[in-house]
Order: sequence, then C-alpha cells, then structure tokens
Amino acid sequence: MMRYIQRLADKDVGLTNSMIPLGSCTMKLNSAVAMIPITWNGFAGIHPFAPKDQVPGYMALIKELENNLSAITQYDCISLQPNSGANGEFAGLMAIKKYHLSRGDKHRNICLIPISAHGTNPASAAMCEMKVVVVNCDENGNVDVKDL
Repeated sequence: MMRYIQRLADKDVGLTNSMIPLGSCTMKLNSAVAMIPITWNGFAGIHPFAPKDQVPGYMALIKELENNLSAITQYDCISLQPNSGANGEFAGLMAIKKYHLSRGDKHRNICLIPISAHGTNPASAAMCEMKVVVVNCDENGNVDVKDL
C-alpha cells in the first residue's frame, strides 16, 4: 500500500519535490506511521456507508478520539468531519469569532488576508461575518509590512 501511495505521490506536486502552490489546502501530509492502520484487515475493509449498528468498534474509536481532542483543546465538542483546508479554516475562524464574543469583544471582527491568499480565505472570513481587509504583498509574495 505504501509503495502504491508513493507512486501516486510521485505523480503530483508535493513538499518533497517542489514548493506547494495555491490550492494546497486539500493536500494532506500524513506520516507513514499514520498510514499503517489503513492496511489492517479489520480496519481497512469497512464500507463507507455501513450502518452504525455494524461498526461499533469504529464508533468507539471515533468517540474516544473526539473526547481526547476535546480534553486537550478544552472545546465542548470536536468534529472529525472537516476534510479540507477550507473546512478547517472555517472552523478555526468560527472558534476565533466565538472566543472574542465570549469576552465581549464584538469589535474584533476584522480578518487580515494577504492578496496572494487562496480564495477560500476571504470566503471563509465572509461566511463568519468578519470584515475582510486585504493586505498587499511584496514582489516575493510576502506580506507587505508597510501596507500592513
């Protein structure tokens, strides 16, 4: 399985052979050790639409991971569903917004976004009802400190 995944990876742009361009939020950087469970017979063969009553072990594993992540982050609950950078970005911005609101900081609603950012960045901020302020970049794509 690892050789197959490596052959697929070799056909794509990645950190090992290039800079990752815009749109990289959907690329996942999983270590080899994290890939091992997908090869286990009892773990890898489950159908993605299997009914909940047929997957009690999976549900226990998912619940334990959610509980552990909640304990670590002190969040009330955790979702394991965000499958892309855009989903995670939106979840992160919502957490930031709720944090500010919990402290009564309603005025902290501005999201600074470099002009070179991926299109999901301002979209996520707008969906969180934040004011998007675009920051220019220099000729190398870095944030223009003077503009900031």
